[in-house]
Amino acid sequence: MVSSETSESPITVAVSRSLCLLIVASCLTLGRPVLAKDRLICCGGAEVFILEIDPDQSEAPAPVWSWKAEDSPEIPEAGRRSFATTDECKPIGGSLLITSSSGGVALIRRSDKRCQFYTEAKNAHSACLLPVDRVAVASSFGGDELLVYKLARPSGSPAKPVARIPLRGAHGAIWDEELKRLWALGSDELLLLDIGDEPTSSTIGVDRRIELPTPGGHDLSQSRETSIFFVTTNEHVYRFDARDARFTPHPILADRPKVKSVSEHPQTGEVVYHQGTPENWWSDRIRFLGDREDIQLPGRRLYKVRWDR
Repeated sequence: MVSSETSESPITVAVSRSLCLLIVASCLTLGRPVLAKDRLICCGGAEVFILEIDPDQSEAPAPVWSWKAEDSPEIPEAGRRSFATTDECKPIGGSLLITSSSGGVALIRRSDKRCQFYTEAKNAHSACLLPVDRVAVASSFGGDELLVYKLARPSGSPAKPVARIPLRGAHGAIWDEELKRLWALGSDELLLLDIGDEPTSSTIGVDRRIELPTPGGHDLSQSRETSIFFVTTNEHVYRFDARDARFTPHPILADRPKVKSVSEHPQTGEVVYHQGTPENWWSDRIRFLGDREDIQLPGRRLYKVRWDR
């Protein structure tokens, strides 16, 4: 007699069970956001480094990428000491734009750490890329000017500026793509600059001079709302609306002194910031607004922290 029941092979049973488990797992995670790790770019000492952090990260993670001037053969040996105290680390696609109060300025390709641009400027505190292959550099106290360079590969010596404009205590520089103008932050004022369209133009026009509400302009960074900028001074933090040139106190950070950097996550809007200690310009702590716990990095001297983009 032939039975009406059919038997399944062990392989068929195993596949069926695996498929069921996969379907159940998919149902359990359906609608739940996938929490990807974020990256933070940190600077302050001779090493610029990137951390990969979990949403609930509180312990110090190991860097997933780091750079020192000696990693880039394009930077001459005599110029490497000009990166002893880095103070800017802006993500530019696959590169980082780095400045140092020791004087160094470099555009570093992340994949192989090769230097794509190199110069020196007194007490360099920030920089940004400009249209038509140019670079703006904020040269702070001792330099007190905003410098513009043609973006070119290093030739063995620091690049020479093609244009410059006085700016006391220059600390920040950001290109405004909507206005097609350059914002430059000084100790007492915020300038809106017209740099023209020619790569070697030596003329910089001042469209506006906006007095800061309090002295000591320090960090200038852009919000997800591209017309909104974060401006920090010696004692306060502001939101600046470029549409009407208006400063308003930051709703949380307004009265926090010595905030050296503010960075808003380009997707989530989460804010990471760095604040010096009462005694020093640096600290070993990365701070966040919101539920995320601070991250302490023992032995580090942090100055600025930026979200990777």
